[in-house]
Amino acid sequence: MSGGAPGASPDIVLRGARVVDANGARPDRLDVHIRAGRIAAVASRVTVADGPPPTEVQLDGRWLCPGLMNAHTHACLDGGPDPERTLNGESRSQTVIRSARRLEEGLRAGITTIRDVGAPGGIDIELAGMIADGELAGPRMLASGRVVTMTGGHGWWMGRQADGADAVRRAARRNLRAGAGSIKLMATGGMMTTGRQAGQPQLTIEEMAAAVDEAHKREVPVAAHAESRIGVLNAIRAGVDSVEHGHGGDSEAIDLMLAAGTCLVPTILSDRRIIDHGVDAGIPAFVVEQCEALHESLVTFLEDAIRQGVRIAAGNDAGAPLVQIGDMVDELELYRKHGMTPLGALASATTVTAGLFNLDDVGLLEAGYVADLLVLASDPLESLEPLRTPVQVFRAGVAVLPA
Repeated sequence: MSGGAPGASPDIVLRGARVVDANGARPDRLDVHIRAGRIAAVASRVTVADGPPPTEVQLDGRWLCPGLMNAHTHACLDGGPDPERTLNGESRSQTVIRSARRLEEGLRAGITTIRDVGAPGGIDIELAGMIADGELAGPRMLASGRVVTMTGGHGWWMGRQADGADAVRRAARRNLRAGAGSIKLMATGGMMTTGRQAGQPQLTIEEMAAAVDEAHKREVPVAAHAESRIGVLNAIRAGVDSVEHGHGGDSEAIDLMLAAGTCLVPTILSDRRIIDHGVDAGIPAFVVEQCEALHESLVTFLEDAIRQGVRIAAGNDAGAPLVQIGDMVDELELYRKHGMTPLGALASATTVTAGLFNLDDVGLLEAGYVADLLVLASDPLESLEPLRTPVQVFRAGVAVLPA
C-alpha cells in the first residue's frame, strides 16, 4: 500500500544533513532531493539538471529523520481528565472542529502518520478523507470508524454493537464500506467504560476471527483492545494484527505473537499519566483504580516482549486522560526505560508501525519513500529529546513548520 499524498510539491534539496532512520545513523553530511513529495535521492552531492531550479535549504549538519507515527489515537477525544464525558457533552460539529485542530497540532509536533482507533459516527473516516484530499492539515490517517464491540461492551457509545460471528462480520463490512482503513475490535472490557470491568472477556475468538477475515480480504489491519491474559490470547488466536495495551499478557502470548508476527501497541504512557496525576487531576476514580490494579502486568509484559523480540509499534492512546497525539517522546522514553534500544524506539515509531499499516513507502530516508521528514537539532539516537521540538516538519514534501 502506498502512503503518498495527492498533489505536487516543488522540488527541494536539503543540503548538509546528517541522516538517521531505523537502519541507523549516517553522520556524514548528505543532500536529500525531494521531488513530487517523495525522496528522489540521498547522496553526498545532489545536482538537479532537469526542470526549474529547486528550492535549497541549508541544514548545516542538523539531523534529518523520518516523521513519527502514532499507532493508537482517538482524535475525537480531548485528552482531558474525563474525555468520554467531554465528548458526550459536545455537538457533532464541535467534535469535528476540535478533532481537526488536534490533528493539525499533532502534525506540527512531528507526527506524520497515525491510526485512529475509534470515533462516533465515523467522524475519523471523514477527517481522514479530508486530509488525504488536502482539505485539512493533519497526519496521514488510517481511520477505524466505529469500534466493533459486543452489546454494552467497551466503547459501545462510539461503536457498532454486535453479537455472534455473523453480526461482527457485518459490522466490519459496514465499517469497510464507510471507508475504514483499519478495524478496531474489543476483546475485553476497558478502564474508561462506566460499569464494565477492565479485562473482562468480551468478543470471542470466533467473533473476532470473522472481522479479521473480512478486513484481511482488503489488506486492512485489525487492532484488538485487550487488557487481560485471556483477552490477549483470544485476540492473537483470532488473527488480529496488533494487540492494543496488552495488560496481563504472558509468555504464552509472546510465543504466539512471535509465531504469527503480531504487533504489540503498549500505550503505556496513558497508564502512567492516569496513575501519576490521578483523581486530583479530575480523572474519574474508577478509571484510576482499574489502571493502578493492571499497570504492573503491562510493564512485565512489555519488558518480556521487548526482550523476546516481539514487534512493538508505538502508540500512546492519544485522547485518553492527559495524552495528546503529539506526546510520542514520553511513550518512546518509557520503551527505553523498559529495555528498548534508542534505535528500536525510533523503529517502533517508524518502520514497525509502517509495516503494521501495510505502508511500504513510508518510514525510511531512502529514494522512493514519501518525504515525511523531521529536521532536528541533534542526533535522536543520542537522546530522544530533539524529537520533542523539531526544527522543521515535512509532510509528503510540504513544509509544515517554518525553517
